[in-house]
Formats: sequence, structure tokens, C-alpha cells
Amino acid sequence: MSTAGQFKRAQGARGHFFWGSLPDFKNDPIAFFEKTVHDYGDACRLRFGPVCAHLFNHPEYAEEILSKQAENFDKKTRSVERIRATCGDSLLSANTQAWQRHRKLIQPIFQPKNVMALKRKIDQIIEPTLDQWLIKSRCGEPINIVDEMMKLVITISAQIMFSASVASSKIEAALEIIIEDTWRRLEAPLDASMISPIFHKPAFKKAVAQIDQIVFDIIAERKSNKDTNDDLLSLLLRAHEDDGELGLSDQELRDAAVTLLLAGHETTANALSWAFYNLAQARENNVECANMEWVFAETIRLYPSIWILERRAKWRTEIGGFEVPKGSSVLISPYLMHRHPAFWLDPLAFQPSRFDPENMKNRPRNAYLPFGLGAHRCIGLNMAKTIALCVLERAEERFKLTLLPNQKINVKPSITLRHSGPILMCISD
Repeated sequence: MSTAGQFKRAQGARGHFFWGSLPDFKNDPIAFFEKTVHDYGDACRLRFGPVCAHLFNHPEYAEEILSKQAENFDKKTRSVERIRATCGDSLLSANTQAWQRHRKLIQPIFQPKNVMALKRKIDQIIEPTLDQWLIKSRCGEPINIVDEMMKLVITISAQIMFSASVASSKIEAALEIIIEDTWRRLEAPLDASMISPIFHKPAFKKAVAQIDQIVFDIIAERKSNKDTNDDLLSLLLRAHEDDGELGLSDQELRDAAVTLLLAGHETTANALSWAFYNLAQARENNVECANMEWVFAETIRLYPSIWILERRAKWRTEIGGFEVPKGSSVLISPYLMHRHPAFWLDPLAFQPSRFDPENMKNRPRNAYLPFGLGAHRCIGLNMAKTIALCVLERAEERFKLTLLPNQKINVKPSITLRHSGPILMCISD
């Protein structure tokens, strides 16, 4: 905790006398944040209703908040409280001891050897989807890459998580309701569910119940079946199996599984949709895209699925000489930082060659954080990259996708960075 005397006070828009900047944020979050940093710089003080918030948009500030001064901040934030209604006390929402316990048990299952062991299973799931795309193309039917990626990635996620062929539409429909309602509650200054969970909307409660039934049934089946599986749930069940005190309870297993499904499926599917969109545009503009690893890295620079990170100041502290009052919300936007002209040349252009190791030598430290930073960096980043590269490489080996003309593709910021509508494509000759 800092003991310095006087700190600078960051400047920012005053907004509405009562709601502050909440109406502007709700109207267009990204446009509001872009205008804020344009007008007030890389450290901005804002107000959302009664909540004081600071938006920091510099790699050094991000490192202070997420790494160097991480002990000064926690996840007791508005956004995490909304997410907890779905994920319980998981890696996304837990603080301190609960987070450390989950991290200790879950991190080993994402070791590279375990991820690579699942690669063959991933490849086998991808091929039938690509076959269907060829059939659609021959019939003159467009390929909605957003829907296709959601279905494909949820199928992959269910297989590598549970070794189960759960109907992707069943999980996808429930997760769609959960994500939309979570964002609605995040934007709303007041919501009845803040008083008690019984006031959640019926559709939200039904969607959570559907996910719970699927996950708890699989957990019960797995515990009663002594056969050895190579999925992530089996690895979780075996984690520290010699230490009963550390083992995860059924509820904790459920929270972990739902978190991995929600975070892994949604973010990876969104990123892949943007990647196919970028590839199609790049080909039209004769941009070199031979290396799919660079393509994916550049995609999540321009369109990071987790586009905003939030922390809460546990006590009065400072970042870059700016005062951060106790209880203040602290915001970092990878979307903004990845497009910051001070750290990226021609930042709005899609240029996969940026991630050629030779070109990365002069990149500022921590200007790129699509998976976060510090101890809370995304635990499943290797899994996400593996799935994404398998999909992109298999698709590129078989054919090239082209955008149908006259489409307006915009971002739709929600819990993740989504698409404002479908992205329609076809297989080119």
C-alpha cells in the first residue's frame, strides 16, 4: 500500500449529474472509451453512477495493476459479481485463498503435454465440419462463420472437457442467454437480482439450470464409472487425489467446468470468427497470411475477446503518480491498448507479420495482453491457441473462404467482444 502524500488527480468526462458516464457507456462502450482516452490521455477518471472508476491505457500502468501492485487490487468488482451468478467461486470470480486453491488444482491439467495429447481428438472433430461447409457451398448456401465457430468450438470443448457428445445447440443456446443477461445486468445501474438471486429473470435461471444438469450428470457418471478417460474432467478428478482435503467438491468441479466452458468456448469461437474474417479481407488486399500462428496473434490484437479487465482498489494507492481512491474501480482495455498509436505502427491495419520474432524485438513490454497479465493470466491460453490453430490450419489446407459482398461487420462489446451480426462466407474456386 502506498503511503505517498499528494497524488495527481486524473481527468475525465463529468457526464450526467446523477448517472455520470453510465448512459454514454451503455450507448456505445468502445466509442465512449476511445473518446475518453483521446480527450484525456492514458489515465482517466470516470464516474458510473456512485462508482468512481479509472481507465488506464498504458503498458506500464497495466503492469503495475496486474503484476507489480497486484496485492493492492482484488476482484470485488461489479463485473465479477455479475459473472459469479453463473460461474460461482471459480478462477474468474474467486479472490485470494479460494482463487489460489482453484489455480493450484486446475493449472496442472493445462500443461503442454496434456494439451498436445488432446490435439488428435480436436482434429477429428474439425473434419466433419469442413465437409459440411463443402456441401453447403456446392448447394449455394452461405456459411455463417459466427454460428459455425460457436457450434464447432462448443463441440470441441465438450469433448476435451467431458469426452461427451453433448448436443452443441443445447449448451450454446443456454450460454447465449447467460452471456446476454450478464451484460444486461452489468450495464444496468439497478437490477432486482442485486437484492437476491431469486429475482433473476426466469430465462437466465432456466439457462443456468440447463447447464447445471448437463455438468452435474456428467460428473456423477464419471465418478461412478471407473474407466480411465483422457479428458480434462478426468484430470480434474485425479488432481491431488492422494490429498482428500485438496480435492474439488462436486460444486467446485461444476464451477470449474462451467467457467472453462463459458470462458474457453465463447472467447475462442469469437476469435476464430474474426480470424476467418481477417483472412478473407487480407487475401483481397494481398496481405501475406501463410503463418496461422501469426494470423491468430494479430487477430486477437485487433479483436481481443476479453476486451476489458476490471479490478478494485483495496485501499488508496497510486498508478503512474495518479491517485486511485480506496474502492475505486480500475479498468484496462486490451482493445484500446492494442490499437494505441504510440505502441503500434499503423495500429488499425491487419498485419500478421508484426508477430515475426524479428519484428517483435522492439515492441514495448506488455503492450500486448490478449490473455491478461500477471498471476491471473488466462490459464487456458495454450488450449485456446491449440484449438484455434488446428481449426485455421485444417481449413486453410482444404479451401479458401471468401466474404459475401455488401456486409457491414461491426464489433458488439459484451462480456466478450462479439460480432454485431452474422459473417457470411463462401468457398472460393
